[in-house]
Amino acid sequence: MKIRIIVSICFLIVGCSSNKVEDNIGVKKIIDHLEVSKKITEVQIDTVGNILDTITIEYLKFDNRGRKRFKKREFWYEDRKFYFIDYFDANEDLFFREVFDKYGELYSNFEAFFNRKGEIIKAIQVDKEGETVDTIFMDYSREYYLNGSVKKLMIKTSHEEIGESMSKVTYDEQGNPIFELMTMNGDTFSIQDWEYSDTILQKSIYMNYQVDTSKSIYYFVEGKQLIKEEEFEYKDREYVKSKEINHKYDKSGDRIETTKINLRTNDFKHVKYIIEE
Repeated sequence: MKIRIIVSICFLIVGCSSNKVEDNIGVKKIIDHLEVSKKITEVQIDTVGNILDTITIEYLKFDNRGRKRFKKREFWYEDRKFYFIDYFDANEDLFFREVFDKYGELYSNFEAFFNRKGEIIKAIQVDKEGETVDTIFMDYSREYYLNGSVKKLMIKTSHEEIGESMSKVTYDEQGNPIFELMTMNGDTFSIQDWEYSDTILQKSIYMNYQVDTSKSIYYFVEGKQLIKEEEFEYKDREYVKSKEINHKYDKSGDRIETTKINLRTNDFKHVKYIIEE
């Protein structure tokens, strides 16, 4: 069992709400019959725009109301290739994920299960590595505001080897996440804050304590477009910025370019997104 598995769960926590448990198979079948709406190829380019390497290829499906229902992402890392297949409900929330290795063998899968109110009550993630199988169970509970919106979401995660972890996410009355605390066996694992202006997301700060203390800051425009990322390392009792990532978008809101700067080595990496519809 590796810590990376717990990290992957963190990113599933905030946005989950979906259909009833009995609907998962039926919804997946409907999504499978949708045509691919958009293909996005992520390539590394040099300073004059020549393509150096393909990084990812992403296939998206949207329903007739323009909602994202499916995403397949193919990744290349040196000689490694693997891909994710994600299914989303009508609220564009993830409810099913499969991860395959370069040979097409199932490596990991995640599935959420819901009550009749459309709330997640349980989830399971299974990871395989060779003959080893890791199973993670998640139990969800909630507190509510008087207006019925979720005030706090608690997710208890259990694994027979590493024990229990707990995520507690606090929301405002409009349903926006404002604070998350994740602990593992009683120790703080990570903290995340979200900052808003008139309910529009401006910035999010993520603090990671799992191995070496680090900090990431994410900047947004219009509450959804991630335009800048900053990564910091903790050295000599202060945070030192180690990486900066900047994103550009077209008028349709599609990301078209990313620049990654490693401030320790002063290396630049330029990425372009080729969009086909």
